[in-house]
Amino acid sequence: MVYHPQILFGDLLITEPVTAGTDVVLCVLSFFLASKVRTKLHLSFFNDDWRLFFLFIGLSTGIGSIAHGLTHYFSPQLANAIWMSMNLCAGISVYYALRATIRYIRVDKNHSKPLHVANFLLLGVFGFLTLLRNDFEIFKIHALVGVLAIFITFSMAWIKKPKGNSSAMLAGSGAVMLAFGLSIMTVLIHTMQLSISVWFNYKDISHVVMMISLLLVYRGMQLMSGSLKLSLRRT
Repeated sequence: MVYHPQILFGDLLITEPVTAGTDVVLCVLSFFLASKVRTKLHLSFFNDDWRLFFLFIGLSTGIGSIAHGLTHYFSPQLANAIWMSMNLCAGISVYYALRATIRYIRVDKNHSKPLHVANFLLLGVFGFLTLLRNDFEIFKIHALVGVLAIFITFSMAWIKKPKGNSSAMLAGSGAVMLAFGLSIMTVLIHTMQLSISVWFNYKDISHVVMMISLLLVYRGMQLMSGSLKLSLRRT
C-alpha cells in the first residue's frame, strides 16, 4: 500500500500536502503567464495558442491540487471524475502547445493542414483513452509525444540560425528548446519515481521542474515576439 503524507489543518485533513501545494503554485503561475501573454504578447502570430497552453496547464494543476489534497473527502465516483478532468485538461494543453509549434514553423497551408489534423486526432485518441480508462499513464504518453516533437522542432530552429533578427530567434528558440527538454525530464522523473523522500517525492520534483519550464517558454515567447515573421523557415 502506498503511503501518502497527511497534515491536519484545523479540522481539514490534507493529503499529499507538498504535491497539492506545488500544484497550487503551478496553477497560479500558469494563469499569471496566460494573462501576461494576453496583455503583453498578443500580437504574435502563434502566442494565442501558447496562452491557451498556459490556461489549460493552470486548470489541470488547479484541479490536481484538489485531487491530491482533498482526496480523503471524495467518493470513488467523484474522485474518478476529478482525476479525469485533470487528465483531460492536461491533454488539451499538449494539443495547444503542438498547435503553436505547427504555426511557428510557418509551412504553407497544404502542409500545415495535415499537421493540424494529426494533432487533433492525437488529442482525440488520447482523450478517448482517458475517458475509457482514466489513467495518468495515458496522459504521460501523449505528453512525451508532444514534448519530443516540440523539442525537436525548436532544436532545429536553434541549429538552423535563420536569417533576419537571428539573435532573437536563436535566444527564443533556445529557451523553448530548453523548456521542453526539461519537460522530457519531468516525464522521466515521474515514470522512474525519482524521489528525495515521501515528503518531497517524484511528483513534487516534477512540479518544480515544470515551473522552470513554463517560465522558459514564456521567456522564449518574449524574445521571439519582436517580429511576427520569426519562424523555423528561413526568410
